[in-house]
Amino acid sequence: MSRRGAPSATARNGAALVYTQGIVTEFQLIIASRRDFGYTSDTQRIHNGSASNPEESASMYQPKYAITGTLLARIGDAEALRAKVQAAPVQVAWLESIRLDTLVRRAHFSTAIEGNPLTLPEVEALAGAKQASTTDRARREVLNYFAALRWIARRPQGQPITMDGILRLHRLLMTGLLSVGQVGAFKRSRNVIMSAGRVVYEPPGPGAAAPGTEALAQWLELAASSTHPIIASACAHYEIARLHPFLDGNGRAARALATWVLSRRGFDTHHLFAVDQYFKEDHEGYYQALQRVRNEDEDLTSWLEYVALAVLDTLGRTYQRIEQLALPASAEGLSLTRQQERLLLELRGKRGMTVQELQRLLGVERVQVYRVLRPLVSKRIVDKSATRPVVYRLASKR
Repeated sequence: MSRRGAPSATARNGAALVYTQGIVTEFQLIIASRRDFGYTSDTQRIHNGSASNPEESASMYQPKYAITGTLLARIGDAEALRAKVQAAPVQVAWLESIRLDTLVRRAHFSTAIEGNPLTLPEVEALAGAKQASTTDRARREVLNYFAALRWIARRPQGQPITMDGILRLHRLLMTGLLSVGQVGAFKRSRNVIMSAGRVVYEPPGPGAAAPGTEALAQWLELAASSTHPIIASACAHYEIARLHPFLDGNGRAARALATWVLSRRGFDTHHLFAVDQYFKEDHEGYYQALQRVRNEDEDLTSWLEYVALAVLDTLGRTYQRIEQLALPASAEGLSLTRQQERLLLELRGKRGMTVQELQRLLGVERVQVYRVLRPLVSKRIVDKSATRPVVYRLASKR
């Protein structure tokens, strides 16, 4: 899939996209002039920033954007892939393995965007409570991100996202990295974004931090409830990046909040894909997409297209991964470990492997290889030869 930034919106007409609860979503298009932006769920119309209630206009965050054909197509494709992932028969067996991998990738790539030096295997080792050889700060950044993601995963789906919740998220991300008074607290002085020794962005001052974050939280629970989760998540991501309401950790907070919105809105309830990987791999394009919104008078259209592409790409990777193995019906009730997943992937396309070869593959003792194999053999996923030396191969009928 292309790594280029999102194309500009060229259509004259925009469309409001209404998201309805359910496994397969329903899209409702409401055509309006391209000069109109945003969406009000009560009147089901596109607007240009004016609220039907005058009191709301002073406090409610109101993103401006248009639904282009490009955005609509990407969201539609993402929905189709998401449905395939959820319907995949291998999902139950792979669920815990994929969840752990997603946790690791989210923590690794989001912190790596900010310069964390840990490698993916080192982050995976930290997830397994193993020792990683690196600086204490680098380890703390990753462990904090794990804590934030696990906290998000424990949130009841119906629990609203509030300003206090966003502050709690920041506290989890930055404990031990900032002073006690700065963790889970809004900035009290101005901050700027530097690149190559020059200021590239000066966010709003500290006086805008609390009101702006509160306005965003209100929008996420009111107007955003009828906006597609990908759009709501992207808007939340950008707004925290725009406000930069904290002294430090704003990028991580923005990406973690985006993850929370997708979970809260029922789009990624099983936590199966890591959009942060796309952002890190397209590091320059990611920052260009954020900057483009500022250059286009805070019109989020191109950013929404970019984020939709990122979601589509990572969903495609997840589906490709679970499609690699077609486990038989006998696998029902089995929850694959990461070692079992690795073993099965290695056996795919091979005529078989001995215990010694599997030992080298997994890097474990012989007795552990047998522990990994035993459930797979008993479920008739892997066959054991009757010859010597014993060879293990994928069962012939899959």
